[in-house]
Amino acid sequence: MTQETEQAEAERALAAGQDALASGRAERAAEALTSAESRFRQLGQPERAGEARLALAEVQRQGGASDQAQSSYERAVSYFKDAGVPHREAAATLALGHIERQRGKIDAAWQQYYFALRLYEKVEDQRGQANASLALGHVERLRGRHGRAADYYRGARELFVATGDSVGEADAARGQGEMLTASGDFEGGREALLRAIHNYGVSRDRYGVIDGLNSLGRLELEQGGAEAAARRFGEAIEAAGPVEYDLGAADATLGLAEAHLREGRLDQALASAVKAGEAYADHRAALGGADVNRMLGEVNLRRGQLAQSVNLFERAMRAYQSLKAQAPYLRATLGAAEANRRRANPRKSEDLFTEARGLARESGQARQEAEAILGLGRIARARGESEQARVFLDEAERHFKDADHARAGDAAVMVERARLALTLGRLDEAKALAHKALRSAHKKGGEDAHGLEAVAHTVGAAVSAALGQLDSARAQAHDALTLAEAGRDAEASIEALLVGGDIDVIAENLQAAVNTFNRAANLAQDREAVVSEVTASVGLARMLLRRELWEEAAINLQDALPRLRAAGEAAAQGLALISLGEARRNLAEPDAARDAFSDALRIARQSADPLLEAQALIGEARVLLDAEDGNIATDRYREALQRIYHVAEGIKDGGDRATFADAYAALIAETLIAASRARQPAQVEEVARGYATLATKTGCAAAAQRLREEARQIPTSGKELTPERQAANKEAVTLLDSARKYLTR
Repeated sequence: MTQETEQAEAERALAAGQDALASGRAERAAEALTSAESRFRQLGQPERAGEARLALAEVQRQGGASDQAQSSYERAVSYFKDAGVPHREAAATLALGHIERQRGKIDAAWQQYYFALRLYEKVEDQRGQANASLALGHVERLRGRHGRAADYYRGARELFVATGDSVGEADAARGQGEMLTASGDFEGGREALLRAIHNYGVSRDRYGVIDGLNSLGRLELEQGGAEAAARRFGEAIEAAGPVEYDLGAADATLGLAEAHLREGRLDQALASAVKAGEAYADHRAALGGADVNRMLGEVNLRRGQLAQSVNLFERAMRAYQSLKAQAPYLRATLGAAEANRRRANPRKSEDLFTEARGLARESGQARQEAEAILGLGRIARARGESEQARVFLDEAERHFKDADHARAGDAAVMVERARLALTLGRLDEAKALAHKALRSAHKKGGEDAHGLEAVAHTVGAAVSAALGQLDSARAQAHDALTLAEAGRDAEASIEALLVGGDIDVIAENLQAAVNTFNRAANLAQDREAVVSEVTASVGLARMLLRRELWEEAAINLQDALPRLRAAGEAAAQGLALISLGEARRNLAEPDAARDAFSDALRIARQSADPLLEAQALIGEARVLLDAEDGNIATDRYREALQRIYHVAEGIKDGGDRATFADAYAALIAETLIAASRARQPAQVEEVARGYATLATKTGCAAAAQRLREEARQIPTSGKELTPERQAANKEAVTLLDSARKYLTR
């Protein structure tokens, strides 16, 4: 056969293969293209052989044989390189990148796209450069590197404009707009998305218009406009119907689910997510299915169905991993971490937050990194690791400031910092941060801000209660519960109820406290909020103590402690131990009581919690008094007062400082009684004078009244008293009288 004949046969085989490919006859196409490649190779024509192999790769790709397609694209690249035709090499390299991305090999895809871009630049092919830049933007997006993705999309957009490709410009503008949105540049994102929608409309690309509307809806969500977002998603759904763009409608329906979630409309969010999931399943859209599981995880997290939430987030994470979709994987990981934290699984939560933090740092996602660090800060604070918590919260605040659009994140950090300040006894700081968090959450606006506002009110109520301002505390707790219920935020509702119960305890509204703690316990049990449920049970046990049901209280507290230890809740453990110590003391079990108070004291000191430490010291002092070890008991009281006065010193406002001191009138009286019994006149004078300079007349009068009652109960005469006891009692009464005089001057 002559070379001319061989050439003609090769050309015919190539043409036949291309025709068969165009008409969908895969087997015939593969046979003809394989023959053509072989003939061109034998003729020493690598460019033509590469053309045949490139077409064969497309046959294999369409047939789902991705491994074979990859090999064919690689051979085509080699042919074109040997032939010295860089523009063909670039096209094959770009196609190789596509198949690598399809197979989930993101890093390999990026490398091929980058090579293709350099080759297109070498031959000054702007359209090719635009396509390669667009592809690089898609990969960087999957990696979660939104800033880099936006840069590539911008470059692609400029090149498409230069070549007059309006549809290409629209695709690049949409990608750019989505990445600018993710980076918080809403103005730039909106401009790009509106341009994309315009270009799609001019080109009569109705699918593109629908995709653009969905992207615009997500921008509205990021700006906090759930209602505006719902309108955009509704427009997309309406536009998708006539062209039967089921996946576009599914994307919009899933967007609606998130809008409903932001508005606190959980049933509608659930229904929309399920509907979107059905459409994705019909079209075997794996990424969409993973997105639905993530959204359902968030809905169930908000509903308090924590076990289901964890399961859904984990399913989404597995799917994202298989798809190499790092950005959504990061979001699902954050959700799983938070669900585990609320489910009282701090170790798992800590691992997930740590993983999310690393991923966010790698991809330059300041907002997600801040959310992960905030989660770690919450865990550290709950464990009583106060210094570590401070470091985490300061770092989270810096990262949220880098993410300018994360006002809700700023408020969340302020709330946690307020809680930490309250633990550390820095009441001024806690008060200021709670107010600042409330303003930030209110400024954010929208139904989804109600829960955050509620939590800020709850922390403010706790601070007011610590300052002895019960009317203000009660009002803030009421506002917190109202907002939480309006936002359908179960966790915020439970927190508001628990603080409300504590306020009722301080105010001696015992039946109201029982009712509130019961309500919190029932809601917590329904929402799988383990720590809150146990905390409510500790509150109820404290009510049993007030009713002198010592044994029943001790049993309930003993049951609560292992669950609180497992959950890593230091403050709740400390309070439960102090309550248990009180129960054991009244059951005449002094050793068990001192053990409980000692454990509480250890936890308080580890947490640097001065007011909790004071409570533990007071409990130990009472045990010592029962054993008639007055001198050591007064030492414990003195230590407790030092902690309390240290907190008072940090309160700048004189009125706040006075109401804070008033709240400790009963303790002052108890300390003075102990010092009087131990016949310590210097201690009596020091304590009474010190308190008189801090408290209001109301506080001093309350302490003085308690001393008067004690003095009346001390016998100073009678045959049953020895002369020594009579003398001691008379001295104690004298000291109590002198203390009252110091207090009432």
